[in-house]
Amino acid sequence: MSKTGNEKAQDLSALKLGSSVAARQLKYSLFAAILLGLIITAFQIVSDYRWIGDVYRQANERVLESSVPVANEAVTKRDTDLAEAIVRGMMVQRSVSKVTITNEDGSVLYQRKRATGEIPVSRWAEQLFGGLQTREILLPGDTGSSSGSVGMMVVELNPQVFVTVFMSRSAWSFLANMVFAVAMAVVFAALSYFVFSRPLIKLAHYIVKSDPTDVKHPFEMPPMHRHDDEVQLLGSVTVGLFGMIRGQIGQLQRARDDLLDANVNLEARVESRTRELNDAMGKLEVLASTDPLTGLANRRVFMTRLEENLSIWKRRDTPMSILLLDIDKFKLLNDTYGHQAGDAVLASLSKLLQRSLRDIDLPARLGGEEFAILLPGEEKEGAMILAERLRASLEQDAVAFGGKHLNYTSSFGVISLPTQAAIAKMDVEVARDVALLKSRENSDLADILYSLADEALYRAKETGRNRCTFADLSHLSVQVKS
Repeated sequence: MSKTGNEKAQDLSALKLGSSVAARQLKYSLFAAILLGLIITAFQIVSDYRWIGDVYRQANERVLESSVPVANEAVTKRDTDLAEAIVRGMMVQRSVSKVTITNEDGSVLYQRKRATGEIPVSRWAEQLFGGLQTREILLPGDTGSSSGSVGMMVVELNPQVFVTVFMSRSAWSFLANMVFAVAMAVVFAALSYFVFSRPLIKLAHYIVKSDPTDVKHPFEMPPMHRHDDEVQLLGSVTVGLFGMIRGQIGQLQRARDDLLDANVNLEARVESRTRELNDAMGKLEVLASTDPLTGLANRRVFMTRLEENLSIWKRRDTPMSILLLDIDKFKLLNDTYGHQAGDAVLASLSKLLQRSLRDIDLPARLGGEEFAILLPGEEKEGAMILAERLRASLEQDAVAFGGKHLNYTSSFGVISLPTQAAIAKMDVEVARDVALLKSRENSDLADILYSLADEALYRAKETGRNRCTFADLSHLSVQVKS
């Protein structure tokens, strides 16, 4: 069915409007894609620079370390052929530009350098890798001498080959990323225009051209869109709305005014009630998740976070540790100075923990004088170092109360869940029991870890207090079988 002149004019108008939208989509898509491409290119260039720099330094060190014994033997035996062989082997490394092997008296046993201009030095070699470098290595020999060495090996290093590799990689990275960014921007702009913008533009053109108050002319149907059900639905809703407007234009205007007034009042009331509800919910959340005396997380929050980190340990092989600490002779302190003094000590301990831990660590008060610290990503060595540092800090803490300075100590029980690499280094039976923990439910596993850490804390108390004790993982066998 052919289109009328009016329909063709409307299509042409819609296409003109769409072209401006497409131009904006393409412009902003190109801008975003190029910016992202530049960021990726910068990241790749920095990574390549670090990697090539490490390769340059490691290659030089390997060449020097492997050549010193042979050079030492060549000088000791005055063997020119051996010196030539080792120097030729060193020159295979393209960063070595000149090698000189001298005897103890300073005479040259053998010297070799690259031809002039074979590997020219650019200004980037100085800026990126420190330019030409000279390494002087004393050759100690098998027997002592008056100078302490039998000769010297002088090596001149030229990083130009690595500079060339770095520049080439950087140029290709930039070119590839820019081509990919531009291609993706064009594809995205084209898809977004034809899939989303063009149907909406045609519908918007229809809405603008339609006059719902003109009751003398029938409505024209909105444009059809085969694959855009939402746009088609919006067009149908628009037709229905126009019909209501035609039938009840007067009532709609009065209802609109009344509705606007009511809506303003309703929004104000809803906003006020919503704000009050959010404030109340925030206070309830704080009360439900924190200890009121110390401001630390309570047992419920600690156990929830512990189970979350246990899931991460199972899925991603990320280590974690738990510290349990208990104030030594806390009952005696309360009996001697009163419960208010005990509360002051608990508050001071909590502030010290908050100052000493990372943002990702979670200190919590489990009850009474017992505290726990969750250390995500920390293995045994780091956990024990932190526990010992905290123990020493608590020992030095002096709490001012009633004109006195109260000192206290704490005992620590520590347990860690290691990575697979660390498990492989453990005793076979212990490693098997640790591996079996991954089959346990998170709640059961949390109870097992808490039990072992508490056992370690008890041993710290029994062996003199004010110390840090790591959990005995050999006791896992009893826990795993239970």
